[in-house]
Amino acid sequence: MNISSRCEYACRAVVELGLREHTNAPVTSQYIAEQRGIPEKYLVHILLLLKRVGIVRSIRGAQGGYMLGRSPDDITLLNIVRAIDGGVLDPLPANDGHGNDLKGAWREVAEGIEEVLNNVTVRDLMARAQTSMYYI
Repeated sequence: MNISSRCEYACRAVVELGLREHTNAPVTSQYIAEQRGIPEKYLVHILLLLKRVGIVRSIRGAQGGYMLGRSPDDITLLNIVRAIDGGVLDPLPANDGHGNDLKGAWREVAEGIEEVLNNVTVRDLMARAQTSMYYI
């Protein structure tokens, strides 16, 4: 299974918003794009997908931008992956009837991946980001 660049960018954006949760101020897509190395035009589409499922919310106006739609404790990597790329291994590989003996194994793999993704919250990612930061 590969993680799409779109999904990677979504995770970067959500972590960036999470790191700013205590400011209680919206962050522009331009700022997120600059901080996280994401093409801004691409990011706007990603943020719309995340907004549809309540992971982020948007604030209109001159002081507007984006904020997390709920607590970083309540957003998992699985939530982000599903919002951006859909289900894990869905559809199953080569669903042509000749690999029926493999379907059960692929389902188990998908369930295992989903379990791992569901156990990693945005708060976990924020903690990892903060411990990997150092100051000069």
